[in-house]
Amino acid sequence: MHTDDTTNVLAPLSIVIDEERDTDRGWGYTLTLSWKSRGTTEHEVTLSWLDHDQLTGGAMPPSRLVERVVEIAASAMGVDELPVRFDVSSMRRAIPEFERLVGRSGH
Repeated sequence: MHTDDTTNVLAPLSIVIDEERDTDRGWGYTLTLSWKSRGTTEHEVTLSWLDHDQLTGGAMPPSRLVERVVEIAASAMGVDELPVRFDVSSMRRAIPEFERLVGRSGH
């Protein structure tokens, strides 16, 4: 995960994908986030083929897109508000300028 001096203080220190699995609509991930002030939290994230194609045009591996989405969501919501289970599409609707933020990542 990229960090710099302008990184949101709500952002996790690290994001680790513990498991990746295929689903009937895309992929499912189990992740562990490490937070500066809160230890670790575990999350389940799903990514549909449609969201993957719409957000990256297939240019970014699904696992990298999920890492980026979790980084954006965690930075926007913080440890107390980030859901334990969520779908990438729910973050697309919940976070202003989400698609622009996803596009800012260095593929």
